[in-house]
Amino acid sequence: MSTKIILDTDPGIDDTMAIFYAIAHPEIELIAMTSIFGNVSAKEAAHNACTLLDYVGVDADVAKGAGKPLVAEPRPHSYHVHGEDGFGNVNLSLSEKPLHELSSAEYLVEKTKAHPGEITIVAVGPLTNLALALDMDPQIVNRVKEVVVMGGVVYHSGNASPVAEANILNDPHAAEKVFAASWPLVLAPMDVTMPVVFTPNYFADLADAAPKMGGLMKQMAKFYIRFYKRYHGFDGCVPHDVMALTYLTAPGMFLRKRGSLSVVTEGIAVGQTVFVPSGKFKHVAFWQNRPQHDVLLEIDANMFLSHYFQTIENWEA
Repeated sequence: MSTKIILDTDPGIDDTMAIFYAIAHPEIELIAMTSIFGNVSAKEAAHNACTLLDYVGVDADVAKGAGKPLVAEPRPHSYHVHGEDGFGNVNLSLSEKPLHELSSAEYLVEKTKAHPGEITIVAVGPLTNLALALDMDPQIVNRVKEVVVMGGVVYHSGNASPVAEANILNDPHAAEKVFAASWPLVLAPMDVTMPVVFTPNYFADLADAAPKMGGLMKQMAKFYIRFYKRYHGFDGCVPHDVMALTYLTAPGMFLRKRGSLSVVTEGIAVGQTVFVPSGKFKHVAFWQNRPQHDVLLEIDANMFLSHYFQTIENWEA
């Protein structure tokens, strides 16, 4: 039985890897994508989502989302990481597919009303759309099947500051609102993304096995890998966003721990994700009424590499 998902995304090269996985995996039904600012603008993200759907000949709704954070000053988009087009400057022909008439937040509210208990929201960008949906209809927490977020750091260092991951730092107030809500939520932080590296040889093999999806990812990855080599010192790139989806299809590759989450919203540690395992600091008033969520802390990297490759290869077989 497949899982119906709405993918909240800012494509983005690793977002592309996640979108292709969502399309390719037989246990995922991609019913829509909602765009958000981050790697590119929200408008560019929406059109990039449409472009990828056209590229693989798949249809799904695409709604345009928030273009700026709830409170914080907007940070620059990550063109230096993903290219001016978000796709590593590969110059894909942009889609003319029309966007949905509802905004991303409105779409999340209405779709979960139409399918209560059936939809999993997978958020792989800043969490502004989810926060706005909560403001529009707090009862959404009782209608979603699950919320899975790629973002934050628990024990790992950050990639946007010493303590913050980019998705969370791009809208810390939204992330705090989402983590304070009582919906069933799973966080896939950098602790489980950074151990996985796609090398140039991996992309070459994937392009041979799956020329459509793998071939495009190989082209995009050239730009992405140059960024990683310059800033992280290794020959490859990390497919961050895919982890939120593989949790749905292969949860056994992760070590999961339950606890409460919060986000620092001001000061030098702004954007830091704070995780308190269940049973800890019960004497501190702030943590006594926080909802319990699941956090992924370890991953079987070799299992992931094999699983992702096979998923993409099988789709084109």
